[in-house]
Amino acid sequence: MTTKNKNLKYIIIILLSITFLIFAYIFINGVTSKNNNSSVNSDNKSENSVYSNLIESIDDNIKNNNKKNRFENVSLTSDNIGIPVLYYHSVDENAANEVTINPEKLKEQLDYINDNNYVTITMTELYDHIENNKPIPEKSILITFDDGYMNNYTEAFPLLKELNMTATIFCVGNSLDGSYYLSEEAIKEMSDYGIDIESHTVNHVHLDTMSYDEQLLELKNSKNILEKITGKEVLSLAYPFGDYNDNTIKAAKDAGYKMGFTTKLGLSDRTDDIYKLDRIYISSSYDMNTFKNLLKNTAK
Repeated sequence: MTTKNKNLKYIIIILLSITFLIFAYIFINGVTSKNNNSSVNSDNKSENSVYSNLIESIDDNIKNNNKKNRFENVSLTSDNIGIPVLYYHSVDENAANEVTINPEKLKEQLDYINDNNYVTITMTELYDHIENNKPIPEKSILITFDDGYMNNYTEAFPLLKELNMTATIFCVGNSLDGSYYLSEEAIKEMSDYGIDIESHTVNHVHLDTMSYDEQLLELKNSKNILEKITGKEVLSLAYPFGDYNDNTIKAAKDAGYKMGFTTKLGLSDRTDDIYKLDRIYISSSYDMNTFKNLLKNTAK
């Protein structure tokens, strides 16, 4: 082999070696960079996870403290005092019928409740008082709205928030159109605030005209629809038109409800069947004297 050919061979070997080293460097650097980025991303994810958990913990502590402090400086009792459970329907300035109350009249009634030291309680608090003898404020009251109209959100909800009150809305599961009736978004917002979202069946039916199996399906579906929206357990239902029978009570129990509300006038207390709790109907035609008398004189 000539010297010229030997030199050419060496040059080729050197060039190949350099090329190999360049590619090796690029590959190693890429892997290292990827690992570093992965480590940084992992660290960021870890930090974000810790931060999110911290925020959730703070929120939970605030909520728990609010629950603990709800009845601070309020006289409590475990006695079977009888709780007024008011029930309204629609809230609208153009009150065209007795189930549609003017917002100003509703505000006047809520102001009276607040000024006379009544304390609004939740569905869970009522249940625990009746079933487990848990103490509640001596002047407890439960405010409910039947059917789940959109104006419960636009008109009633701001009034309740202004007075730091809670309430319950019994919703019809198939009517969540966001127009005449509540939207899912409005339900979720109110539920997150502390408004109890409970069942008024799926189709606002006369339950006492249906078979046990039909009632069970109706009540299960209603419960599932609302729980999917709120992420919370639906504890109770209000019977549409106040209609129910023995099969209704059995279906309610089997569907997982813990309480049922009628339209019978009276206070809710431990002498009631917990699936036949009494309420106080509030008509838009009632003046303030009638309203006050209902609160003062309704018997158990």
